[in-house]
Amino acid sequence: MKAWLIPAALVASAAVAQPPRPVTIDAATMRRLGVVTAPARATAHTSAVSGFARVLDPIPLAQLDSDIAAAAATAAASAAEAKRAEALFASDATVSRKAAQAARAQAQGDAARLALLRRRLGLEWGPAIVRLGDARRDALVQALAAGRTALLRIDSAGGEGQAGLRTVTIDLGELGTVGATIIGPARAADPRLQSPGLIARANGAKASLLSTGLTVPANIHAVARSGIFVPAAAILRIGGASWAYVMTRPGTFARRRLQDPLPTTGGLFASGGISAGEAIVTSGASALYAAEHGGGPAE
Repeated sequence: MKAWLIPAALVASAAVAQPPRPVTIDAATMRRLGVVTAPARATAHTSAVSGFARVLDPIPLAQLDSDIAAAAATAAASAAEAKRAEALFASDATVSRKAAQAARAQAQGDAARLALLRRRLGLEWGPAIVRLGDARRDALVQALAAGRTALLRIDSAGGEGQAGLRTVTIDLGELGTVGATIIGPARAADPRLQSPGLIARANGAKASLLSTGLTVPANIHAVARSGIFVPAAAILRIGGASWAYVMTRPGTFARRRLQDPLPTTGGLFASGGISAGEAIVTSGASALYAAEHGGGPAE
């Protein structure tokens, strides 16, 4: 029986049992078999995960921002008053010790109330909002009030795709799409999806379309993975895995298993197995496989 008539399942099982061995052929045989190579091209692959975006109510943030501003002014005034009272008591006792102590206690109480409000900001809105600082947070609240921006909570089942996420696309149906940038993690998990959740910010003219409480689909763009592009003509499916031949030196070919292959236009994206710049066999791969196993062309 000729080798190319052997059932594909038997060929696959043999390939799994035996490790790939290099194939060496001369230039004339390469031409006869139609073996052609091309440099492996580095590329990146970004996968999309379906999720949900819910527009957050900005009023609690605006109220907290106002409370912090008022508390900060009160704390500054009481701290200055306590400093004056202590100075007067120390210089000529114009102010009694009791009055100076009361002013100091008032200043400490106002400072504690301000600290509590700042902790509430982190507990309710997350560290990203805290890092904005007072001026940038006030600018955010003004933009929210003017409809120039919107805050959203992004969730996906089990938090899929959220690690390292930078941007999402919000689907508004016939109104088009809106891009949003992740600014930080949310503070509470979604009880239905068991998602840790992320806070995103959408800017631009379409931000005014994002009404409070609106829940819409979101396409989560995961961080791009680096790898190589393998054209369809170079790929061999053997033993349930994807393989390709690489010319390691003139006339010598090694079969490599593609790591984490993902379908893409015209071939596969592989995160490993072949390095960028290596010569991939784009024509004649099945003939090399047959030569590797001492037979005719493989299916």
